[in-house]
Amino acid sequence: MSMTKQSKKNIFITGVIFAACLFGYTVLMYWLFYQQAIHCATRELYFSDSKAYLETILGVECEYDFPYPIFFWLGRFFLLFTNVAVAASLAASLLNSLGVVILFYYMNKSLQAYYDKCVFREYAGFFTVVLTFSLFFVSMLYLPGGIRLPGITNGYLGVFTSNPYHNITYMATRTFAILAFFLYARILDYYEERTDLREFFLFGLSLLLTTMTKPSYTLVLVSTAGLVMLYRLFRNRWKNFKRAFYLGLAFVPTFIDLLYQFGGVFGEKSQAGESGGIGFGIGSVWKLYTNNIPLAIILALGFPLAVLLFHKKEVKQNTLYRFSWAQLIVSVMELFFLYENGRRFSDANFSWGYMHGIFFVFVTSLILLATDTMERRGKKWTLWVQWLLFGLHLVCGIGYFVYIWGGNPFHEF
Repeated sequence: MSMTKQSKKNIFITGVIFAACLFGYTVLMYWLFYQQAIHCATRELYFSDSKAYLETILGVECEYDFPYPIFFWLGRFFLLFTNVAVAASLAASLLNSLGVVILFYYMNKSLQAYYDKCVFREYAGFFTVVLTFSLFFVSMLYLPGGIRLPGITNGYLGVFTSNPYHNITYMATRTFAILAFFLYARILDYYEERTDLREFFLFGLSLLLTTMTKPSYTLVLVSTAGLVMLYRLFRNRWKNFKRAFYLGLAFVPTFIDLLYQFGGVFGEKSQAGESGGIGFGIGSVWKLYTNNIPLAIILALGFPLAVLLFHKKEVKQNTLYRFSWAQLIVSVMELFFLYENGRRFSDANFSWGYMHGIFFVFVTSLILLATDTMERRGKKWTLWVQWLLFGLHLVCGIGYFVYIWGGNPFHEF
């Protein structure tokens, strides 16, 4: 059999496996979201944030403002054909699963150059499928049996995870967040030399769409992008201002939408009222949930930290990897120093951006480790250490998912 035919066969088999896994994953997540929806009134089982989302889809006044409409528009579309619990679950499942498709596309694009080099090249596509889905199940590290490490009072709260299954708008926004992340990281490699209006437009559109689904990731990406572009402007003594200006135009629709959202959440007519707004403190909210923030960060980021230890050079050479870590640092700073005033204070809403930061640094770290493994690059013991840590995050994540899927409350984990 020729290599061409073999490649076509492998691509076909990979596609079938991915489609089957995607179908199973979508059904799994739909069932979870549906259980959260039908139990949201009593909150005795499947404790989640779904009640306010369902009320918003129905057009009923609730105690929160959601001026980011995409998830709710999709939910209202499905509401034309079914009840609100099914409609919300379908909307969340569809958007969440589209995120899996997009991430698989970028994972495959990042790794396919190494397929022919690895010893398991016939199974390289399947390997990428497994890696992609694993990223939607990894969680923070924790000890079995409810054993807590010093200062860690809760397995999830205060530590946080890239997969908070109880919040369907976070899960829904990753479709556009993944697009925005990969597009912007690619643009960073060339925007100072040339302008690609098509790609700038696609990035601006994906950023706007993720903002209109939930703005938590936008606050992280925009802050990081602004710092990176300002640094480059000063480094080049403003010689690249024209190119930076063209890229900056892609952010304008999002800035306008953020102003509208800020008014919707914190304006005089909002639920927050006069007590709303953004406050500044030193770990004020984070310390509500953990007495050991450094350890909490290590438990959330054990695997990426290990990969960073063995890939210090990649921080300078790999834009995608460097930008993911820059985002992570910004997201940590936002959670540590910022909070919402009034009754939203304890909601720790800046933690959503931090969880996005965790997700993307897991993605880029896994890509690096996978390429090392395919190319048989680096010492074997370093590869084993990194894979072991990733495996621990995955085992903990599957355990956490089973716990949530069984109807248990995230805040008691």
